[in-house]
Amino acid sequence: MRNVFRLFALAMAMMAAVTVKAVWEGGRWVLRSVRDSLRPPVGANAGLEDAFDGIAAKAESATAAVSVVAAEPGAAAKAMLAPIPLDPILARGCIAERFAHDMLTIDQEPTTEGLDEAASAWLNSLNASELLKLDQHGAHRIGSHMAGLRLIDGLPLTPTLTEYRSALCAAAQVTPEQRANVREHEETLRRVIDELLEEDPMRYAPAM
Repeated sequence: MRNVFRLFALAMAMMAAVTVKAVWEGGRWVLRSVRDSLRPPVGANAGLEDAFDGIAAKAESATAAVSVVAAEPGAAAKAMLAPIPLDPILARGCIAERFAHDMLTIDQEPTTEGLDEAASAWLNSLNASELLKLDQHGAHRIGSHMAGLRLIDGLPLTPTLTEYRSALCAAAQVTPEQRANVREHEETLRRVIDELLEEDPMRYAPAM
């Protein structure tokens, strides 16, 4: 490698040494390349080799300073296999759809894990008719309703976390009418579940 840099430096020095002079020839002035200047003066060869060696050493040092980081085996494959997170609207819709299905079929214990307390309370507040309507739509459609983008007719709005906490403060005192509404909701839900069990006990009965 050092020899290559020396040859390169020598070639550059030769190119720089070539000059063009005007020479009287044949009764007119002509331009001639004069290479006699390539001949170093007496005693000049003493430091020429050292100068070439210095140039080559600096070039090698600069080349060695550039470090190449080797990629870990399988790093690209790991990046390609990384799981892609679900769209937030779709993710919330999937949880709500599964909750409504489990509430109506009693196949599994209904859960709202993965939702904030506002969305969880909203799901638990739905009556049987609203759960049926929710179960008739796809996850993305349900998630869009919960986000307030595309509302489903017949379903109440899903409160934001701020709206829900504000409502909790307002609901610290329960009126007789509110208590009656809660009792009616529980009775309606219980009646719908009993009717489903009577229609198809093998489908809606919990697994033994």
